Amino acid sequence: MAFLKHSVLTKGAAAWAAAFLLSGVAQAEPFAYITNQKGNSVSVIDTGAGKVVDTLVLPPGSEPAGVAVSADGAVVAIANPGSKDVTIIDGTSHKILGKVPVGTGGVGVALSADGQYAFAADWFERAIAVVDLKSRSIVRRVSVGNIPAGLAVSRDGHNLYVSNRDDNTLSEVDLKTYAVTRTVAVGKHPFGIHLSADGTKLYSANVESKDMSVVDLATFALVKTVPVGDRPYAVGEAQGKLFVTNQYDASVSVIDAASLKPVGAVKVGEYPEGIATHPDGRQVYVANWMGNSVSVIDALELKVVNTIATGDGSRAFGEFIARGQR
Repeated sequence: MAFLKHSVLTKGAAAWAAAFLLSGVAQAEPFAYITNQKGNSVSVIDTGAGKVVDTLVLPPGSEPAGVAVSADGAVVAIANPGSKDVTIIDGTSHKILGKVPVGTGGVGVALSADGQYAFAADWFERAIAVVDLKSRSIVRRVSVGNIPAGLAVSRDGHNLYVSNRDDNTLSEVDLKTYAVTRTVAVGKHPFGIHLSADGTKLYSANVESKDMSVVDLATFALVKTVPVGDRPYAVGEAQGKLFVTNQYDASVSVIDAASLKPVGAVKVGEYPEGIATHPDGRQVYVANWMGNSVSVIDALELKVVNTIATGDGSRAFGEFIARGQR
């Protein structure tokens, strides 16, 4: 697969960025929260300025990995597999509000549509801990598959989706009854998952089979398997395309969302993991674990237009930018 050229802030991209800033939309641009596992910290990126504006220090041994931001940006949840807890952050003040133990720990975390609950994957207990953010306590545990990893909540808030890494399956959890309603077999070791923008499909990045599974949500059946790069980790979406981070290739595979045919690949930093789309629908942010950085891809030009230095071991697994109304 041919790689599309990596560049740093091209003239075209710079002109586009300047026009975007002058439009006034930049005033409402959200922050990106990048977990730095080796540095026990969270880098806060001002997506308008394109730089880190704050660093939140977590206790030694936290090893933060997963992250979830509420749609309005008011609440941030961080999954810490080292300390086996979830840190809760005020998205307005960037103050750490507290933490909640979740059992054996995990990297997956998501927030309910109303921002009142966090869902945290508990790897070795094969469960999802439901955390009440107001009381900062676990109010329920939901049994799922073996080694739950990626989590995603439907836009209507009715369902939670889980990748069960060691079962090679994806599950759907009804958030009214907290029962697993459907499960489907996918590729080997599914990790990051993503719900399509139109709410009709569920995608998983399958680390060991080096592909992406496409599941139809109406039937909950596997409808397509798309080859990608080496050790795919997470999936994002922008401008009618799917973006899959490939850890070993230091690249992001680009796939046409309609035809599910590969478009190409974009070289990014070393060992890319987490991926999230800016609410403008054009900028795709990629956290590079060994590169200690974030690559910003222009989803139209398919090139890196900015590289932002972050902390040690940037993973940012999950939805690390508030999606707003996109």
